[in-house]
Amino acid sequence: MTGALPDGSGVSRRRIRSWLASLGVDHGRIIDAQEFVARSRAVMLRFEDGTSLFLKEMDNAAGVAIDAAFRNEEAMLRLVPVAGLPVVSERAIPRLVATDPESGTLVMEGKVGFASLRELVQSSPDIPVSVLVAMASVVAGIHRTPVPDTHGRDASGLRSFGFPFASFAVLTPEQLVGGPGMDYPAYVAAMQAVDTEVDMLRRSWQPSSLVHFDLRDDNILVRENADDRPEVALVDWEMAGYGDPLLDVGTVVGQLLVQWLQTVRDTPEQLASAAAWTTVRRNAGLFITAYEHVAPLSEEQHIAVFRYAGLFALMHAAGRLEQIGSLGRIGHLCLFVGRQLLKNPQGIAELFLPSKGRSSRA
Repeated sequence: MTGALPDGSGVSRRRIRSWLASLGVDHGRIIDAQEFVARSRAVMLRFEDGTSLFLKEMDNAAGVAIDAAFRNEEAMLRLVPVAGLPVVSERAIPRLVATDPESGTLVMEGKVGFASLRELVQSSPDIPVSVLVAMASVVAGIHRTPVPDTHGRDASGLRSFGFPFASFAVLTPEQLVGGPGMDYPAYVAAMQAVDTEVDMLRRSWQPSSLVHFDLRDDNILVRENADDRPEVALVDWEMAGYGDPLLDVGTVVGQLLVQWLQTVRDTPEQLASAAAWTTVRRNAGLFITAYEHVAPLSEEQHIAVFRYAGLFALMHAAGRLEQIGSLGRIGHLCLFVGRQLLKNPQGIAELFLPSKGRSSRA
């Protein structure tokens, strides 16, 4: 069945209500339908009884990769209620309500009243401590959940993936010329400069826990409450699986770094001053400290986290090349900071986590 999602008209709302009923879901009259378009078509439905549902429909024209991502997200959401996650982590993941294999549609609990981390940072660069603690508790709880053996992993339907970053050590002239954007050679040079450090991460990769794998600011939702106990939701589990939890932690730190870079007006030379890093040092340092209250990290793991953060910054630069065809000021800053994080993670760890740096030298 194609076109299962509504377009906002009354007729479509009646049709979608009938379609939901065929799946055994009846929340009553739909009062609002907000559509989103990204890799997939999605709609947030709000009902007269105050409940909400989020529908995500696979684009059949998008091919096998999108289909696999949908099946992976379905497998993850089915696993959540039986995985033994801490309550705070389980509540942060949308509950799967129904699926329609014919149209390739997932029906999930709607997260209403939440703002994305991107929106939160735009309103105030200093993220509230309570929000950082809530984020860290949710992510660490997922990572600390025991995972099944190989047979159990296969039975869950979730993928267990290897190190996800390719080497740029050797590129043919055709690959170099055919890369996206006019600044692609600068990006390649940055990746080649850190190839040894990336290989260190590749060799230390341990797929030991459930990971989200795509903790960008649009996938982290926050609802601040009057009691200063915010709720956090993690959405878009298409890329989830069994992987190295340090990748998730480094992705969050890298996201906080990129958000900060988008607000600064300093040159790379000025960023050599510790004072320039005040905001991101606070945000990332508090997040890591709160994460370690649930899932302690060794000195070697701290280094890996900051290297993954550096890779996130480099990947953000690559994304700019694909989207707008050039690096721009932010892209060049991402290349600079990404190289620094990969080349000198110990120095960055001491800047962000000074107490850890002192203890490691003691």
